[in-house]
Amino acid sequence: MAPELTFSTFTLRVHERQLLADGRPVSLGARAFDVLAALVARAGELVSKSELFDLVWPGLVVEENNLQVHISTLRKRLGAELIATIPGRGYRFTARVTPRGDLAAAPPAAQATMSARSIAVLPFTNLGTDPDQEYFSDGLAEDIINKLTRSPWLHVIARNSSFAFRGRDVVVAQAGRALGARYLATGTVRRSGTTLRVSAELIDGQRQETLWAQQYDRPLADLFQIQSEISTQIVSTIEPVYLRREEYLTSQSVTPGVEHWELLMRARWHFWRSTREHVDRARDCLAQALQRKPDDPASLSLLAFTHMSRVWAGWAPNPREEIVEANRLALRAVRQDDTDSFAHFTLGTALSFTGNIPQAIAELEHALALYPQFAAAAGELGRLLAFSGRTSEAVEYVLQAIDASPHDPHLSLWVRTRAIASFVDGDYDEASRYARQAAAKRPDWFFNYYLLAACEAGAGRLDTARQSLQRAQAFGSYGMPALQAGHPFTDPALLERFAGHLREAGWPG
Repeated sequence: MAPELTFSTFTLRVHERQLLADGRPVSLGARAFDVLAALVARAGELVSKSELFDLVWPGLVVEENNLQVHISTLRKRLGAELIATIPGRGYRFTARVTPRGDLAAAPPAAQATMSARSIAVLPFTNLGTDPDQEYFSDGLAEDIINKLTRSPWLHVIARNSSFAFRGRDVVVAQAGRALGARYLATGTVRRSGTTLRVSAELIDGQRQETLWAQQYDRPLADLFQIQSEISTQIVSTIEPVYLRREEYLTSQSVTPGVEHWELLMRARWHFWRSTREHVDRARDCLAQALQRKPDDPASLSLLAFTHMSRVWAGWAPNPREEIVEANRLALRAVRQDDTDSFAHFTLGTALSFTGNIPQAIAELEHALALYPQFAAAAGELGRLLAFSGRTSEAVEYVLQAIDASPHDPHLSLWVRTRAIASFVDGDYDEASRYARQAAAKRPDWFFNYYLLAACEAGAGRLDTARQSLQRAQAFGSYGMPALQAGHPFTDPALLERFAGHLREAGWPG
């Protein structure tokens, strides 16, 4: 039997392309039906206009008023309150949706969504009989859903839809198809004596692979505090694991994807390889992505980072032009969506090149207010605080980032910030220790060796300083403008101290 999705007094039979009201058929045109199926499959979530165009009119150029006509028709048939308009962004289906029927069969709208970036958090299973533990397991899953929805990268299935699987023996692949989610977060809660054990995992439902699994043991004390702490750690881990998976999948395709999301993920994959050739490939992918979605904040933001990378690495023929363009793109991303935490994070980083560190810090603080689990924003805020001489605060934010996302691609940068903070404080031995750790995590990032050379020279170990400098110079020349761009010390004396130690090691800059 084809699956049925019920809401209010309606039943949506997607395979039969039929809408029933109290058991009686409702007349809908083909496009209006497809729009409804797409909205219902993502009930409770914002579905952007561009996503609806991709799902309902794939490959076609359609005027926006076409979509508005179908939305108006649906409101007349269903009631205006079931479809909310999010001004300037898209629509949200507000009714609670309950799946019925054969979960192994996926509605077409769900299949389309499953191939994209959707993630569902299933109710965590209570392995005990204590009712307080039952409340805790439900609350934990709800916390994870609420926090994940703040990520600018994820499409999170609404709680009402995923909690329809509460208390069932669920086959993950079937649940994923029924919900239209490729990725599923699941877990269990068990009490053992005075210890509460939470197990969680992230699964690629399409490939039936576990991408990440973790166990958390906590003393049985304040359940609310435990719930908040564990949900934060789970959320902070899921996003980078998910992004690495999407980047890997697109990088393995034989031909470049034509869809915007595939191009964006391919651009991220190239960007994190960090060589000049890979950064140029990332820019090419982003140019194609922006042809498909000219105002996409994520694409604009990542393109801004490619300009910043060219300045950091000393590749830019005209660094000033690259900095201006990075700031322009970042500001455009923020204007497109001022609630996008990644856009504010990008603008904060771009502003650091202009010398406006207070405003850069304010942007990063706002990014964290929008998405408190945003580890990269915490790490970048720590970096700028270190260069501002606020080393104790810098370390706090860096530790927050590392604890939240210990496998993040930014990890080397965060450890590097601890080295910078120690350098500012004059503790060259500690600075060298962290610089070595940063270089070990990303031996292909030349600036880690420049930092190590400065720290070793500061400690009086000129032989090892020269060795580190030689490793750095093997990647290419690196002059004072690039050094200053990557090391925005607010106190000129600190920059001169850093450059002076490099000169002691033999740097000609």
